[in-house]
Amino acid sequence: MSLTSAVNGLIHRHLAWLHRIATNRPGATLAVSLLLLLLSLASIATTRFESDVFQLFPARSGALKLLLDTLRWTGSANEAYFLIEGEPAILAAESERFAGRLRQLAIDGRPAFKRVTYRLYEEKDVVPFAAFVGRAVIMPQLFLSPEQVPAYLERLTPAGQRAALDGTVTALASQAGMGMAELMTADPLNLRDLVLPRLKKGGQALDLDPASPYFLSRDQQVLIMIAEPDRPVQDMAFARRLASAIDTARQGAKVRISCAGAHVSAAIDEATMKREILLCIGSSLLVVLALFFATYRRWLPTLLLPLIIAWGVALALGVAGAVLTSVHIIAFAFMALIIGLGTDYSIHLYDRFHMERSRGLDRDAALELACLDTGHGIFTAATTTALPFLCMVIADVRALSELGLLVGLGVIATMYATFLFLPPLLLFMERRSPAARYAPLPGFGLASVWRLAQRFPLPFRATAVIVVVVAAVSATGITFEGELKNLQPRNSEAFLTQEKIERHLAISPKQLLVAIDGTDRDSVLKQGGLVDSLVSGYLQDGRLTDYSSIGMLVNDADTQRRISEGLRSELAGRNPAAEVRQNLELAGFSLEPFGSFLTGMAGLASATEQPVAAGIDLLTASPLRGVVNRHLHRDEAGYHLISYLHYRGDEFPVDSFLNDLQRQVPGARATSIDLVSRQLAELVRRNFLWSALLGGVVVLFLLLAHFRDTQGVFFSLFPVLAGVAAMLGLMAAIGMGINFMNAMVLVTILGMGNDYGMHIAHRVGSARCGENMADSFVQAGRAVLLSALTTIAGFGSLAFTDYGALSSVGWATNFGIGATALFSLVALPAFFRRSGGVL
Repeated sequence: MSLTSAVNGLIHRHLAWLHRIATNRPGATLAVSLLLLLLSLASIATTRFESDVFQLFPARSGALKLLLDTLRWTGSANEAYFLIEGEPAILAAESERFAGRLRQLAIDGRPAFKRVTYRLYEEKDVVPFAAFVGRAVIMPQLFLSPEQVPAYLERLTPAGQRAALDGTVTALASQAGMGMAELMTADPLNLRDLVLPRLKKGGQALDLDPASPYFLSRDQQVLIMIAEPDRPVQDMAFARRLASAIDTARQGAKVRISCAGAHVSAAIDEATMKREILLCIGSSLLVVLALFFATYRRWLPTLLLPLIIAWGVALALGVAGAVLTSVHIIAFAFMALIIGLGTDYSIHLYDRFHMERSRGLDRDAALELACLDTGHGIFTAATTTALPFLCMVIADVRALSELGLLVGLGVIATMYATFLFLPPLLLFMERRSPAARYAPLPGFGLASVWRLAQRFPLPFRATAVIVVVVAAVSATGITFEGELKNLQPRNSEAFLTQEKIERHLAISPKQLLVAIDGTDRDSVLKQGGLVDSLVSGYLQDGRLTDYSSIGMLVNDADTQRRISEGLRSELAGRNPAAEVRQNLELAGFSLEPFGSFLTGMAGLASATEQPVAAGIDLLTASPLRGVVNRHLHRDEAGYHLISYLHYRGDEFPVDSFLNDLQRQVPGARATSIDLVSRQLAELVRRNFLWSALLGGVVVLFLLLAHFRDTQGVFFSLFPVLAGVAAMLGLMAAIGMGINFMNAMVLVTILGMGNDYGMHIAHRVGSARCGENMADSFVQAGRAVLLSALTTIAGFGSLAFTDYGALSSVGWATNFGIGATALFSLVALPAFFRRSGGVL
């Protein structure tokens, strides 16, 4: 006995066993099914669903790991961003009020936010801020930009001192100067105006108004507020309550306040996605049931469909919830596919039963043919669909592995639900209405298609080949869309807020991060200096728009030496301290509060280089510690120095820079959204190819086992391969690209698309003459047409969601399933001989 014969024998005996227990012991079958359902629901109740798109991909190495690490090091991964828009005259006051409301928010008796920041420093930080300013302005070699040295020296001239002191007197006398005496005392000459803008710029990855103490955009239309929630984003219960509390805090504001950040996205996007997915599932289920009832006019089988689908989905989610720590919401969305697939098996089984009964066959014989003969095709179709998906479980990419597990289990569960639940229902219907009439089913014009294809096979075949070739040529122009933000909900508050931030506050459209790691801080800072030297060349020739690093905030030894030499040269023969003392007295000030400033002025003429670490320590101990935290982080692994490169687009040669970086600073790492997209694209491609190869071998074996020759394999694979070519060609023609999500549709089409040709080949191949072949084609084709329509209704409905990832999946599915069904129903008949076989 051959291997294929043995496999077919096992399948036949298995189907016969299912048929026996389903028809002879329906009560026991129902009891076991209910037990499995209850266990699955218990597992689902404890399953955590995630919505973070980055959680779909492995982050053990490469650009994605570094990106997530930098978000964790800088605290950005756990921050909430509030964008406040309104009249400039009331923007600051309304921001003050809103910040007060946020600070008063409490969840479970604890403040909802650890900190709320919207200005360079808070009123409570005036004293330590003034202390830092007092040190910074008398240590220009550490903190002053070389470009500002002339302005600094000009401020130290007698005329410059008098003008600055006049401004100090005016500020102290005005309302703006109230509460700022410590700052004015620490820096009576307003030298901070030359130092602070550089530090303020380095503290945020935003293009802020350097003259404003607030985080205000240069166009003064938008103020950004940054808050750190009390608990991590993984605490979904906290995130939901925080989102609700934020909505309450925004009520009554005279300005527009929008919000973004991980907590808001986690709570709002999760709710939005669940709502849209459930809405799609519900609406598509209604369409599926309407199609089934309109074709077969039977209430009980129609009402059984949602039970079969629900049981299959619950079982798949229950098993997944038991073996996985969490399930991503996008992988859950693919469960909409089960609506189409779960209906497919019921359609094929009931269609065969109904047709045989309408031909006059008795109840038991018709049901046996449906369960064993058509059931064999259903079993092969289900396994050739499920196994390629289950092969994806080995993938490193979570999106692929979860998708494979959920859909694979769902397909198998709904297949068994069809074999176990539908036959007892059909017997119940027969006993209840033994005289029920089975009217002939509609043919949907498929008989005419068969006749035309058999009469003019060459034009049909030539047209199919031409369409495939044209589509394949068009498919060569398809692009890969790696922009992760386009996969998010397009109209969600977090997405729209992020777009506003990019429009009003972004320094440039693109950013690249460079990280240096090490256990010794001085060594790390030294390597950071090498990065600064490399980047300076790209800045000078305009290939970068901006750059931020520790070296751009705290001057290195060479820069300090040049500034110190300039100070000593310009101040030679002068006594800045005496000049300032004299001008302070002329302005009416008491000298005692200015002792530290005057001492510092006395040392300017002999200024020398200071350790870079000294400047970093000064910043770290001040309210401007965020400037350091953004660039330098320390954890159990050591120090991590981060530099930020801003650029517009192609004028910055990223690959060339990365080569230079590795050559000059071998230990440096780099990341950006583009590099992450490139890494993820390669991960998806590699995992997809291995999964597709393994799944393809399994499918080929199952098809060979089913048909025992290559003709059946041809009939099964031709429509799906042609459909994939048509799908890619159409996507390229309308400008729709492949992305991380809709790439999975290729697995979906390959896994389930071969079912259409397989069912037609199974039914037509078993016919003995031309007339029987035509009837068999109509019966199988009708089921295939309904299966395709229900799949499009079930899975393709995602095309109308607001979530970019799911929408692209839905449209790709519509194209792929539609094209595969079209080739199966229109092109495939032209390849059959009237006497059987291939033309």
